[in-house]
Amino acid sequence: MKEIKSVKGVGNYAAENLLKLIGRYDGLALDSWARAQFARARNRGRVASDKKILRFYSRFESWRGLAILCDMTRAWLDPENVAKW
Repeated sequence: MKEIKSVKGVGNYAAENLLKLIGRYDGLALDSWARAQFARARNRGRVASDKKILRFYSRFESWRGLAILCDMTRAWLDPENVAKW
């Protein structure tokens, strides 16, 4: 993470996504879309702090980044899930 962030213009979000390409899934790579999806799917439509989102996915340990990605995009494979949220 430190080495990737040393590149000018690369912040946490970009670094965490780049790390996923090499098999490091521990970063959540939160952006406005992921935060909105979490609010809708897991927090009754209310805005949640990044700390709360991290706490929710912490049980997945080093796989938490992959867990949030699968969780927030599941409707892409099964559109009927959208209505259930």
